[in-house]
Amino acid sequence: MIEPVRRRLRHYRRVWAMDFEYVHDAGEVPEPVCMVAWDLMTGDKVELWRRELRQGCPFDTGPGSLFIVFSGAGDLGCFLALGWPIPARVVDLYPEARQEVFDTGSPARASLLSAARRYGVPVMESADKEASRDLIIFRRFTDADRRRLLDYCAEDVLATGRVFMCMFGTLTRTLAAWNGVLLRGRYTAALARMERTGVPLDVESLSLAQRHWDGIKRRLIARVDSAYGLYVDGAFSAARFERYLRRQSIPWPRLESGALSLADGTFRQAARAHPQLGALRELRHVLAGMRLSDYTIGADGRNRVFLNPYGSVTGRNQPSNSRFIFGSARWSRSFIRPAPGMALAYCDWSAQEIAICAALSRDPALWGAYASGDPYWSFAVDAGLSPPVPYSKSDAAHVRLRKRCKALMLGVGYGMEAAGLAGALGVTLDEARELLLRHRESYRAFWRFVARVQDTGAAGLELRTRFHWVRRLKPGSGLPNPRSLQNWPAQANGAEMMRLAAAMLTEAGVQVCCPVHDAFLIEAPADELADTVAATRRLMMDASELVLGEGYRVRVGADEVRHPARYVDENAGTMFADVMTLARDLEAERACSGPSISSANRAFLGTQP
Repeated sequence: MIEPVRRRLRHYRRVWAMDFEYVHDAGEVPEPVCMVAWDLMTGDKVELWRRELRQGCPFDTGPGSLFIVFSGAGDLGCFLALGWPIPARVVDLYPEARQEVFDTGSPARASLLSAARRYGVPVMESADKEASRDLIIFRRFTDADRRRLLDYCAEDVLATGRVFMCMFGTLTRTLAAWNGVLLRGRYTAALARMERTGVPLDVESLSLAQRHWDGIKRRLIARVDSAYGLYVDGAFSAARFERYLRRQSIPWPRLESGALSLADGTFRQAARAHPQLGALRELRHVLAGMRLSDYTIGADGRNRVFLNPYGSVTGRNQPSNSRFIFGSARWSRSFIRPAPGMALAYCDWSAQEIAICAALSRDPALWGAYASGDPYWSFAVDAGLSPPVPYSKSDAAHVRLRKRCKALMLGVGYGMEAAGLAGALGVTLDEARELLLRHRESYRAFWRFVARVQDTGAAGLELRTRFHWVRRLKPGSGLPNPRSLQNWPAQANGAEMMRLAAAMLTEAGVQVCCPVHDAFLIEAPADELADTVAATRRLMMDASELVLGEGYRVRVGADEVRHPARYVDENAGTMFADVMTLARDLEAERACSGPSISSANRAFLGTQP
């Protein structure tokens, strides 16, 4: 099997399958322990232990060498930790195996072990792997341990190389497919750089809130629930909530069991139609299992998490919500704060999903609406809901109409139907149907594209992005969800845009703290921020055009934060200020209470001259 692979890769001087073993404490950067590499072209093998790793990179990492890894962000993080140059050409087999998991419908997470078993490649069993990992975790390294870990690492390298050879025909079936593989390898390098940078936090404020979190929650309940009367001994009462809904004549969705749906999404949608529920929804969101102590923070005060690339079928990242500062409630993001002399910028594509849908469908009217700068008001005009006049924020009727159009245009991307739109907007079912009909009539090419996507997916054919992230229906999975199929192109191409932009930004030296759905948080010295933001916006727009095609550039906005200011999410309300006020109050009360003085000592003190 190896000879055909060697012939097709003959333009590479070296093809290294490689793996590091490393210590990786929560919130910290990886600490390399050992590394093993095997050259598929020559059979050469490299084994390096800790001290040997510090003597310099043993590889030519230029474009003449290809590096094969499996879930390799940690391995490339070791390159960064050692000061080695990141390889220019990387193949990460994890996303390719991940696509196979999605295709087969397997519930298991893609792993080297599962991929090796799929192809009949011998590999170390799980129990032996766990024993070897324990050695790394507890940092016990006798001479025997050293040999055992190097052998363990070599087993993974051999398996990685053999799985690559088994997958090679699929990876290289077309030039476009191979280019997609190499782009995902570039993204693995970008992940390593972003995970090393991390998000700077105001650890002092966070620690204060952590110390008093239980007391803060009790006082928040007392403050907010006074308008509702729904909590009993700190617990939300569904029975009281049902009585409240009846009193207020608010309709509410139920589960199949007949119980009220208490999901956060249900509260979020209801709060749009019934603003009096907004404070209750925010309170529940704050209290719902949120523990400030879960954030993984390094000794340098930076939040670092495994970004879980390709966590969804669309290829989006899915980091842990509890460990990642951007995964928790919006108010808590105000713990993000640049260090003295530094600044941050949140750079995001504007209405990215609408732009993607317009570009993929080649709908001139929809692209015209996006290019206008305000696709929501443009739709109002296109659909005849407003005369062709400029939008005015001071006109209450304009504000209400634009809000409706925005909910519709964003909801359409997710396959929202009339009933869902009616609930989201607080309008009648007939009004919602009329809005959807006007969208269909305004953007006919887009809706023809939607029908083609749904038909292609339902027929079991491939849906693919520009750089070949692929979706196929799972065998035996029954009829597909048409809304999921409709949403896939926008989400998958958006994820591809993120991957390409992350690679371009980090390769250009931009310090990217993290990706956030359709945005990046970047960091720079305060006096360099303007230039860094300009470069970031340009590269992000370039990436959008490379994914969507010439002439389709997605606008990028930027919100800047300079020390001593902190990041503030526009939809966070006053919750951060409220939480920190309560935390300071509780801290002051603790300081005032202090240790009690006994009556005997008080009497003694009273006798002093």
